[in-house]
This record gives sequence, structure tokens and C-alpha cells, in this order.
Amino acid sequence: MTPSLLFTLSISTTFLSSVALSAFLLARAGVAPGAKRLAAFVVIVGLFALGLILPERIGAAAMALAPLGSAMAVDFAIRLTGQGARELPIVHALGAGATLLLFIFGAGAFFETHAGLRGFRYEGAGLFGVAVAIGLAAYGNGLMAFALRRAEGKRRREIAIVLVSSLVGLSTVVSFAPPLFGMAVAPWSILALPIYPALLVYGILRYELMAANVWARRAAAYALVLLLAAAVAGLLAAAPLSLVALSMDFPSLWLVVATAMALAFAFGELIRHAADRLVYAGPEISAEMIALWRAELAGADRPSEAMEIARTHLRAAMRPFVDVTLSGEGPEPALRCADDGGKWAAQLTGFEESPPGARRLAIVYADVLMQSLDDIDRRRRRAESERLAELGLLASTIAHDLRNPLNIVNMAAAAAPAETRAEIIEQTRRMNRLVAELLDYAKPWKIEPVDIDLAAAFGDVETHIASDAHLRADPFRFAQAMDNLIANARAAGGGIAIFVEATRDATLIHVCDDGPGVPDEIKDRLFQPFVSRSSEGTGLGLAIVAKIMAAHGGSVALGAREGFSTCVTLRFQR
Repeated sequence: MTPSLLFTLSISTTFLSSVALSAFLLARAGVAPGAKRLAAFVVIVGLFALGLILPERIGAAAMALAPLGSAMAVDFAIRLTGQGARELPIVHALGAGATLLLFIFGAGAFFETHAGLRGFRYEGAGLFGVAVAIGLAAYGNGLMAFALRRAEGKRRREIAIVLVSSLVGLSTVVSFAPPLFGMAVAPWSILALPIYPALLVYGILRYELMAANVWARRAAAYALVLLLAAAVAGLLAAAPLSLVALSMDFPSLWLVVATAMALAFAFGELIRHAADRLVYAGPEISAEMIALWRAELAGADRPSEAMEIARTHLRAAMRPFVDVTLSGEGPEPALRCADDGGKWAAQLTGFEESPPGARRLAIVYADVLMQSLDDIDRRRRRAESERLAELGLLASTIAHDLRNPLNIVNMAAAAAPAETRAEIIEQTRRMNRLVAELLDYAKPWKIEPVDIDLAAAFGDVETHIASDAHLRADPFRFAQAMDNLIANARAAGGGIAIFVEATRDATLIHVCDDGPGVPDEIKDRLFQPFVSRSSEGTGLGLAIVAKIMAAHGGSVALGAREGFSTCVTLRFQR
């Protein structure tokens, strides 16, 4: 490959990549602070490089853009670091004024080296323009260097990558200095200029500078395809075939170009993987890893078991340790899970400083875990449905076999002493209530929602009702659920309070008490039949509440609230 061809390829690559990056910034990150200035600066870098191969008149105009490019770079540095905002008008005035001066009086003249390469010598007004460009570049780099010392975490990495790319760009301008001293030397360091926009791309993609990362993978893949195609084309041009290129006819030349593009796209999978690693630097995710996660999570029968498995998976896949919890508070980073009205949802906290690779792994894992938790709920509901069918048969048998004997016991107790009679009647009433609750729990229900007067719905219990709270529910079943919850709370002892809140898509009712709390061994089974925290309970009260909420398309869950040991939360979808 001849020096002239290498020179032209490098400059053309710089211009094309600069235009592509600028369009990417304007299309995907235009609303972010500094995006338009950075896009303008990147285009100016491309035009500045292209000036060396354009016709003299147009090329000289492109070389005159140096002060304006430096001003755009300083503008971006000010917005990135948040420092020097008051000097911004001066920066723009210097950049625009010096560029205008160079347009009017000329920036300098082109020359050719002994090797037939083209260079540019700044002269007259051009010397002033160069001084302004170098001074502004030094000021911008100084701002970023000062901010780098004070920044931490991801912010520090953002500033560092931009500063490094800026220093690379500044170093490529050094080769324009020898012509100022009468040496006809081509600006060879400009061959490194394609690295400049590439480093800016890396900074934007790798550290999500200006929130462009959501589109990063596609943009990086396209850029890498183009660069590989250009590299293959360059290699073909350097091959012996290029020695006879001048004597080749059009079909032969077309075949060379087609071969170059075919080879480029033949490496598509490798390019995709490279783009993936560029954008999501950090832990890798494979189909085999996801399949293993799903298989091990499928063995969990309860949400708590699935979360313990999740902690093990994330501990093995990434650092630092990521907690998986139902709580809204606690150590970070964490994957916080919540049963959002019958469907599980996840929230990542403490990932602000993490690289995109780690965040991507957490997002993918959260999706796998939510599917597993939803599957656990589906299996539980299916098992509950089967259990209800069996319970219905059992309840009918109990009702038939027990009620007649209980009536006989009550009649026989009429002749007993008053104290004994009262005890017998109380116990038979309790057994009748169990039979009634069994029958009620096992039979299908029909829900007829109406507007509920929340102010009058909770009797004499202390209430805190949000002004915008509104509820439609079956009045009989809603009253039954509240009676069961309030009775349960009173049986636990201590104070009771009810809180009603409204969210965008649900009405939440929290029934709280400050009794001894729910034993850990029954927390996961609290809303299943025959599970009770009271020795006097039938174990059906909370199970009936759960069935009432399911019939309304809502949910019930054991929650937490400051100042209370136990809170049961009813969630009614709006």
C-alpha cells in the first residue's frame, strides 16, 4: 500500500466515523446536556482531517475550522464537568471570531513533500487561529483534569475517557508544527486521528455518557462492520492483485469490492460478539448460563427458596455481592422483588456506579427470576385449586356428619348446670363456625363490586385514609375480609390501625397491629388453610381473606410498617 493511499484511507475513515458518530449523538442523545456541542465538534474533527485531501480552496476553509472545533470541545467539557460556565460566552467568541478571521484572511497554504504527500502550513492570521485553538484545547483539558481529581465512581471514569480521547486528538495536531518552522513534513500523526472519535464512542457506550447506551450495541455493531469491511478492503488493496489494478476492467474491480464485503460479513458473529463485549463490558451471559439458572430455580417451591438460589447465582456471576430480597431497604447493590398484584416485579438498586455489563447481567437475571417466581405462584394456585376441590367434598361430609350430632349435644346440655351448659354451647358454636367456614371456603363465589364507603367500613378501629383513595368491591366479601383481619389483629393483642393508600393503579389497605408478630416458621404459609398464629383460631380466616382478594383480582401479602410488628396488605387493582 502506497503512503498516499494509506494517508487517504486514514483521513476518509476519520471523516466517515465522525459523521456517523455525530448523527448517532443527535438522533439518540440529542436531549442530553452537551450532546449537540459534542456532535458539532466531532463533525469539525472530520472536516478538519478531510481538508488535507480536498481541493485547495475548500481544504483551506476546512483547516480554518480548528479554533471553532476547540470552542465546541470546551463547551462540551464545561457541560460535562459543570465548571467554567461563566466563561462560555468568551470561549464561543474566541472560537467563532478566530475562525471568521481565518475565513477572511486565509489560514495558510498547502505544500507537497518529497514523497508526494500533502501538508498544510498555517501562516499570517492562521498563526493567531492556531494559538487560539491550542489555548482553548488546553483550557478544556485543564477543566477535565481538575474535575477528574474531585470526581468519583462512574463520573470519574466518564471524565477520564473523554480526557484521554482529547489528549489523543491534541497529539495528532503536533505534526502541524514543523511546517511553521520551514520543514516540509507531512502531518503523519494524523493517521492516529481515527482513534479520536473511536475513543469518544467507547466513552459513550462503555460508561453510558449522555444516556446513549440503550442504542449502543446496534451502533457499535454497525461501526465494527464498516471498520472491518474497510480493513479487509485495505488488505486486498495491498495484495499483489492491487499491483495490476490499473489494468483491470470494471467487472474485475467489482469482484474485488464484492469479495471485500463478503469477507467482512462472513465474520458477522465475531463482530456481534465484539460489539457485545464493547458495550456490555463485564460478566458474559450465555444461553447455557441462562438455561442453568432456569433449571435450578425451577426446583424452588417457595419465593424464599428461589431468592436464596438467586443469591447463589449472582454471587458466582458478579462482584460485588448482589443481595436478593423482598425488602425495600437494606444493603446495596440489590435486586428487590415485589408481588405487584399477582405478578412479580423487580427493581435494581445500587447499580448507578456499575458498568453496563454488570447491569445487563442483573437485568437479564431479574427477568429470569421474575418468571420463576410467577411460575411458583401458578403452581401454588393450581395446587390450591385442587385442594379446594378436595376440601369441598370434605366440608360437605363434615357438615352432614357433624351438625346433627352437635344439635343433639346442645339439646342434651339443656339439663346440665349453667356453667357446664355455657361451655358446651360455646364449643359447639365454635365447631359450627368451623363447618360454616369450611363450606364457605370450598364453594365458588360470585363477586358483585360496588363503591365502598371507606370512612364507614372499619368500625371503631383507628384509620388513616388517603383523600384520593377509592374502592370498588363486593360489600359482603369485603366486610368479611375486614372482619377476619381485625379479629385476627385483636386476638394478637396490642393496638390496631388501618391505613388506606392510593397508587396509580391500585388501592392498598394495610391492617396493622403491634402484637407479638407472626412466627417465622408460618410466614410463607400464613394464607393457606388451617394455618393460624393463634391457638384459638380455626386457621381459615386468613385463607378466606386470600380467596376474597383473588376473587377480586387483587392480592394479600404480609408486609411491614414502622411502629407495627405485623401488617397485612390488601391490594385492589383499580
